[in-house]
Amino acid sequence: MIQILLHILLLFRLPLLGSSFSAVVSSAGRRTEPSSSYIKSSAGIDRRSPIRLNYQVGEGRNLLVEDAPSFCNEFTSPLDCGLQHIETSLLPSSATSDNSVYVMPLVISPKNYTKNFCLRGFIKNNRDWIDQQVSEYGAVLFRGFDINSAAEVEQEVKALEPDLSNDYRGTSPRNAVDGSTYVFSAAEVPSHYPIAQHLEMSFLPAPPRRLFFSALQAPKTKGGETALSDFRKVYRDIPEDLREKLARKKLRYTRTHYRKGANPLFTNDISSLESWQDVFRTSDKSKVEEIAAKENFPVRWEGRKKDVFVSEYQSEPFQLHPVTKEPVWFNHAQVFHWTTYPAELWNSYKRIRDIRLLLQSARAWVMAFATYVISRRKMALTVTFGDGEPFSMKEMGSIRKTIHRHMTFNRWQKGDLLEIDNFAISHGREPTYDKGRKIVVAWSSALNKSNDPVYGLSP
Repeated sequence: MIQILLHILLLFRLPLLGSSFSAVVSSAGRRTEPSSSYIKSSAGIDRRSPIRLNYQVGEGRNLLVEDAPSFCNEFTSPLDCGLQHIETSLLPSSATSDNSVYVMPLVISPKNYTKNFCLRGFIKNNRDWIDQQVSEYGAVLFRGFDINSAAEVEQEVKALEPDLSNDYRGTSPRNAVDGSTYVFSAAEVPSHYPIAQHLEMSFLPAPPRRLFFSALQAPKTKGGETALSDFRKVYRDIPEDLREKLARKKLRYTRTHYRKGANPLFTNDISSLESWQDVFRTSDKSKVEEIAAKENFPVRWEGRKKDVFVSEYQSEPFQLHPVTKEPVWFNHAQVFHWTTYPAELWNSYKRIRDIRLLLQSARAWVMAFATYVISRRKMALTVTFGDGEPFSMKEMGSIRKTIHRHMTFNRWQKGDLLEIDNFAISHGREPTYDKGRKIVVAWSSALNKSNDPVYGLSP
């Protein structure tokens, strides 16, 4: 918070700051702009063919894949469906200021952005290969294909994952998109509100296996990325003492939803925006209890009229990946903490350098301190250690720093389709003041968490 105030003073050039002090503050937040060299190859990655495309950087090893079958569906030529007709690349991690580390997602594009490339046919003919890439990289981005509507998104996603779901028990308000059954708006909260990195519904006993995002309208101004972070690496890099403490104490989630119409009008807590009627799509409390029992989490009703939904339960902080058996940081601790909203705004300001984010962050810090420290109010979804001990600001700062170290920022382009392994790779939203941004999401059916012992395994 002190850093934010110093930056505000510096930006308005108040005379009490000397030039030498200004230089120190200015250099402390400086970030090298992303390089625009983009290294691509046919059905693999090499270091020999640099071309230039905005916001994309990549290099890595050869994937050594074989050509795909030479057939496609009736809507396209057989030559438009093989691995020999695509190019791949990687995007840079934020781990280094010079973008010298390339991690994910694997970007798949038709050679020369061929317009008659049949994405659906390519997916059907090469689904095993695509699944292998998702397992290895954690996320795959299809770019340069002609996707213009939610109905088209749903068709492409069904080719990737036939077993989709439209049951949503998450905390960010979402609406179904007209013309589709399984495609929803990514988040019905103002676009300048950052959404911290998280694995979708990781606090539930059974989160979705895969997520699919698509850009029907890309943001035209700074920000608005759906950033990713590798939670396998986060588990590995979290300080050992904190990892041991979490393994020993576990986590306690307390989730609260008010009845429809009783939600607060002004809040920094997006979890409080959804009523329990919105979450469960019913106004019948007995049906809510039936759904909760089926999905294996407890329910109690509080308030004078017994119309406040509360669910409190313990959860493992880590999971083993269901396929690779790698240990994964698997929780919402960094999302449901009172420091998250102002801290995410501050981090976004340091990267984007939009003065509005700085001022918004300063205001959010004041509101959060007054609401959650002085007034001792609780967030709609709170997470503590299993014995009720809250996370300290130092612990939360360490978690947030580790997550940001492994983030990748994908600048959306219209028609992009992003597939994410929800048991390995987190996602979040960078704030933007571009109100035209339109990102939609679909998700697969749920997979029960194994809750197998994780701590003690080699990170």
